[in-house]
Amino acid sequence: MITNVKKYLFIGVQEDLDLFFIRAQKKGVIEFLSTKSHRSVDYPEELQNMITALKVLSKQPTVKAAEMIKDLDAQKLISTVVESKETLEKQLEEERLIRAEITRIEPLGDFSLEEVRELERESHRHIQFFCVKEYKLKKEAPPEDLIYLNSEYDMKYFMSVSEKVLSFPGMVEMHFDRSLSELKTELNSVRASINQCEQELRENAAYIDFLEDHLKEALNEYNLASASGDVSTHLNDALFAVEGWIPKKRLHALFPLLEGLGIHAEEIAIEKGECVPTFMQNKGFGKMGEDLVHIYDTPATSDKDPSRWVFWAFAVFFAMIISDAGYGLIFLLLSLFLVKRYPHVQPSIKRFFRLFKVLAVSCIIWGVLSNAYFGIELSPKNSLNKLSIIHYLAVKKADYHIAEKDETYREVIEKFPQLADVTSGEELLAGASVVQGGFTRYTVLDDFRDSIFMELALLVGVLHISLSLLRNARRHFGGVGWIFAIVGGYLFFPKMLGSTSVIHFMYLIPQHTGFVVGEQLLWGGMGLAVLLAVIQHRWAGFIELTKPIELFADILSYLRIYALGLAAMILAKTFNEMGMNLGFVAGFFVILAGHLINIVVGIMGGTIHGLRLNFIEWYHHSFVGGGRLFHPLKLFKIRGE
Repeated sequence: MITNVKKYLFIGVQEDLDLFFIRAQKKGVIEFLSTKSHRSVDYPEELQNMITALKVLSKQPTVKAAEMIKDLDAQKLISTVVESKETLEKQLEEERLIRAEITRIEPLGDFSLEEVRELERESHRHIQFFCVKEYKLKKEAPPEDLIYLNSEYDMKYFMSVSEKVLSFPGMVEMHFDRSLSELKTELNSVRASINQCEQELRENAAYIDFLEDHLKEALNEYNLASASGDVSTHLNDALFAVEGWIPKKRLHALFPLLEGLGIHAEEIAIEKGECVPTFMQNKGFGKMGEDLVHIYDTPATSDKDPSRWVFWAFAVFFAMIISDAGYGLIFLLLSLFLVKRYPHVQPSIKRFFRLFKVLAVSCIIWGVLSNAYFGIELSPKNSLNKLSIIHYLAVKKADYHIAEKDETYREVIEKFPQLADVTSGEELLAGASVVQGGFTRYTVLDDFRDSIFMELALLVGVLHISLSLLRNARRHFGGVGWIFAIVGGYLFFPKMLGSTSVIHFMYLIPQHTGFVVGEQLLWGGMGLAVLLAVIQHRWAGFIELTKPIELFADILSYLRIYALGLAAMILAKTFNEMGMNLGFVAGFFVILAGHLINIVVGIMGGTIHGLRLNFIEWYHHSFVGGGRLFHPLKLFKIRGE
């Protein structure tokens, strides 16, 4: 829920300023406006070091909490962590450089550079080392002055001993100031230093809770000082004035906060163009939806809170994209494990676990309704089909075509003439099968399921976009007309495509009636949308004439649900067949790896496209965005307080 925010002016005596801000911080209901044109967002170096130290320690393995020492110096601990991290980074870079140098000169062998230099002085000769790409030597043999040393990868290495310094076209002379043994000694030393730094960080990770409390305390002091120091003063600093935002639902906490203080609060007008913060207050599923909403943008104060809409729509889209009850069961077990394994995580992580659980349950429900269990092909007579809505619709579709004896029926009978006397949809679907690669495929049933799944995906798009237009109807009257046009298009387009809709074979609307009513709603809705837009926006309302293309494209985007869901089911089935053809041992690993890949790809697709349909297609018709979250002056709670 998005609550209106009021703007208040606070005027009071200077001696009550500190107590007023202390109370305000404890209440946590006021966001104070800065009197400066640009308030610094950079923390002091001390706070930045604390944050850096916590980031470093949070990446270390979880260790048992250390017993707190009363006189433990937090600043010294922070400095130690920061210095250890900086030293570790330098040592890791040094290790990388040494390894690279070892790799470069290792083909030359291990020898003493001092002995080489001594040999040059005594013999009055120059000893040089060269390397060259192997393919260059295929075109031209190496000079006779060179002594072959070694080959590594696609390089060849040579040495020369001569009275003068030599150079060879196409060859690179190698220079180095440390021998291979010296480099390896240095590498061991650097490794020891790295191990020491890592050990120190692991040990200091035991004090992460202590540092978190210290950071919260420091942030509380810094925020309080920043807010109380950012006021305007008057009458030789005898009075102070400051403005602040307060949610309308929190006004009851304002006047007790001022009790006993020489401070007056007065609501003032919000200036035109002023950025009013957005105060969002949600619980349960709405709070989880709010977390999703903030991934993309913050709602404006003029928006209706989309949190619950986004949450439930995302759960539906994710489930339809995964399209497998077996995968949903795996997700559910994993979510229950995470909840049990990490019972004391921060609230945002707990909400993520609950979101994962809801998504798992939604996957199980849709998987059962779509009759998908780890890609296993079920026969039409399997008892699990009784739970499947898609199978039920497929049977109804078969019954309809048998009764109508239409073109679809004739095509089926042409392929399967033995079914000419069948009068039941169940029998038609069970009998229309072929054997390929040792597996029985129910081709008509698969075709009917696919077409029904595709239509359901489009129907979801029709409902989702229509709800978006309805939510925004007060700001955009033309949306009402477009809802009629969308419904009309859904009824009329099957005539253009020559297809049979769910509403036809379920006898909800007769086919001819649907076509006639749909065409009337389509054109009538478009005309109504333009008329309402002109009434609301005058000449600018004629821009609505471009809306049909936009709506058509948005609704077709929901076909991605069908495409991704169908792809997931086909991949699962394909991996099963591959594994069964390879035998038990090899087949087991193929099936396991295949399903793991399918799960990972499904999670990625379900998350990306499930959120995209909310943030792009749905937001486009009912969301302003560009808001700024309400950030009051408040206390960070410290353990034990």
